[in-house]
Amino acid sequence: MKQLNVLFVIPCYETYGMSGHYVMPMGILYVSAYVKQSGVCMVHTLNLNHIEGDEYQVLRDYCIIHDIHVIGVGGLSGEYKDLARIVGYARKINPKIFIVVGGGIMTAAPKVAMRAFENADCGIIGEGELTTVELLQTLTNGGSLASVRGIIYRDGGMLRKTLPRAEIMELDSLPFPDYEGFNYKEYLEQNPDLSDDGKQYTPISVIGGRSCKYNCTFCFHPSGTKYRQRSLDSIFSEIDYLIAHYKVSYIALREELFATDNKRVYDFCQRINKYDVDWSIQLRIDSINQDLVDILKNTRCRYVFVGVESADDMILKSMKKGVKRNQIEHALEMLKNAGLNSRSGVIFGDTEETYESAQYTLKWFYENRKQYRLYVDMIIAFPGTDLYERACKNNVIPDPVQFLKDGCPIVNISKMTNEEFRQLVKDVECINYRKYNVKNYPQ
Repeated sequence: MKQLNVLFVIPCYETYGMSGHYVMPMGILYVSAYVKQSGVCMVHTLNLNHIEGDEYQVLRDYCIIHDIHVIGVGGLSGEYKDLARIVGYARKINPKIFIVVGGGIMTAAPKVAMRAFENADCGIIGEGELTTVELLQTLTNGGSLASVRGIIYRDGGMLRKTLPRAEIMELDSLPFPDYEGFNYKEYLEQNPDLSDDGKQYTPISVIGGRSCKYNCTFCFHPSGTKYRQRSLDSIFSEIDYLIAHYKVSYIALREELFATDNKRVYDFCQRINKYDVDWSIQLRIDSINQDLVDILKNTRCRYVFVGVESADDMILKSMKKGVKRNQIEHALEMLKNAGLNSRSGVIFGDTEETYESAQYTLKWFYENRKQYRLYVDMIIAFPGTDLYERACKNNVIPDPVQFLKDGCPIVNISKMTNEEFRQLVKDVECINYRKYNVKNYPQ
């Protein structure tokens, strides 16, 4: 039985349009840490954003020197081009390397993703920790891939999808992400965050939960459908670790439903108050109440991120947001009156969006953008979302594989004419000072 040499790779990102700037993909850090803990193979890691030299040559030299048998990459649907580049390099370096792709890009539409990644041997569907370990054990022992739950793989010219794997319910059982393996110190130094007053922060992300129990039409949950939370003890153990190993001034809690109950928020505030750090949280509009606001008031909560999405009740209903405009305004007003900095935005292009409804929300945006610190954006029908399924069904996305290869461009799935849609995109581009990747309507 030969021990496998496995390499987890983060590509040198071009997706985000700014040299050296990227969002650390925490999923592969979790998988790497879990596989290392299992001892099932020899784990190697490579973050190409922090290594000088030609990307292909660096990867080639590493694979040859360390006799790499398996390469794993993963990320989101919008990152296809960066991930595909690594997959192509790996196949060119060694036709026998076993290539695995995971993350939201694979979980959202496994067959589409595998067709787009022509050189990938296998895809991880859902959470990757347990599945990757079992896959590597099977490869080591020469077993059948059909026995591994939660994957899709090539069998000759066919794609075989195995039985799904249940979500990991005990998140506290997972090790902390493999920060050291992926140059986290260099990442923090390269991606500082500036506050409104010009102060520079070193932003640290801590994931306190997985998935979401809501089903907004524009959202997809790659970690499953059951919402699970880590204990505060686990979260603060990780915070202690991060503070001991890195320069930390700001912690972003990446958990969509942090405030499932006010007591959890109260306990968190009491404990975080002992640390010399600012922090931010994400909240749903319908979870914001006066008691919660009073708990957050006078803490070092730097930002409260909330999803507004639209000022039109008909559009909010179509999005399955479960809130109305009056609730939105009441919640934002409570946060403002408490001196809490909310960050929220509206997104245009829902299936029920008309030019009139978009202008209505745009007018509301201009009236409230300063007091509520609002931003605007266009909806993207990412794979896995309800909007994507509708767009494919209605032939707005006629070729899902090409759509993924194109970087998931913005398409007109609304009730607007193409001319109206084009004008709205131009309006949003002017507000954001950037061009959008838009396809499938006359230019």
